[in-house]
Amino acid sequence: IDFQTTILSRFDLIFIVKDEHDRGRDERIAKHVMGIHMGGSGNQDQQQAAPTIPVEKMKRYISYCKTRCAPRLSPEAAEKLSSHFVSIRRQVAQAEASANQRSSIPITVRQLESLVRITEALAKISLSPIATEHHVDEAIRLFLGSTMEAVLSQNGESNAANAAGIAGNRELVDEISKVEDELRRRLPIGYTASLATLRREFVDRKNFSEQALNRAIWALQKRDSIQLRKGGGQVYRSGV
Repeated sequence: IDFQTTILSRFDLIFIVKDEHDRGRDERIAKHVMGIHMGGSGNQDQQQAAPTIPVEKMKRYISYCKTRCAPRLSPEAAEKLSSHFVSIRRQVAQAEASANQRSSIPITVRQLESLVRITEALAKISLSPIATEHHVDEAIRLFLGSTMEAVLSQNGESNAANAAGIAGNRELVDEISKVEDELRRRLPIGYTASLATLRREFVDRKNFSEQALNRAIWALQKRDSIQLRKGGGQVYRSGV
């Protein structure tokens, strides 16, 4: 990523969008753009679905949330954020040492502040006066699927271990793989379990790390093996 680290560190979430060449997709985009410039509304072949919530109603709700809700972190949420930040810093440092080079995307205290803002925003959108561990879990999930995925993508690698910045930690990579296998056995296709239940089973009882559980869930979600439902609180097994 050809940006200075001082600039990259200021973004709360970093998503990498690749401009991949695909003839069919390029033709559809060109057709859509030409349609707009010819006085139409672009590609009419695709039927637009009506929004679930009217746009104006959504605008009023967001405005209400901004003016009426100012959530603060619970002690448990603050502790989880701190622990996660320390863990991520350690894993990135190990990956950099293994690769003998610095990551172009820094993981500094600014990223901890970003996680706090995202957590509070998630609480605000649900009109919750307290940002809880549930909001922290969703903030971490978003962070892992964006910024942490981008940390080592500069090397052209996109597997779960590199996306988490853990390429140099073989033990954690193996642990993530074991958790993935356990999750597949625990959740047959079509079954659902709450994230809280899985955390008790895998972290409290089976002594897997929470980092490994989060990464395994994220990796399976990226492969469309599972879906997170009900605001991330339910894990649904959707495929192999």
